[in-house]
Amino acid sequence: MIGFLCNVQKGCIPTAIRQDLEKGIVTACYEVLGEDQGPVDFLWVEIPKGFGFRGGYPSTTSQVAGTIPDGCPQDKRELLMRKICASWSSISKTTEDEAVIAIRDASWTAKNNT
Repeated sequence: MIGFLCNVQKGCIPTAIRQDLEKGIVTACYEVLGEDQGPVDFLWVEIPKGFGFRGGYPSTTSQVAGTIPDGCPQDKRELLMRKICASWSSISKTTEDEAVIAIRDASWTAKNNT
């Protein structure tokens, strides 16, 4: 199973384009990982105005955090993140600097990183 948590700043990513953003991510996942890796689920979280800052100014950055099946080689993981970033930027009409893309293995936990 593949899942994405999309944290977006209020007013920066309209609800009307979120389905297209999801389609772009699904396409990237299936192209890189294969359709047999399972369905792709999404959870959207909207950060209220005044709660996200970057460089001392209100943030317009979106964070797209994915969970994929274990064992994805690094080159495929990087390709997937590049494809997601390109798709996100194209659809949302934002720069690549306004999207932070992260992908982790399903079994990864914070305690694994200590």
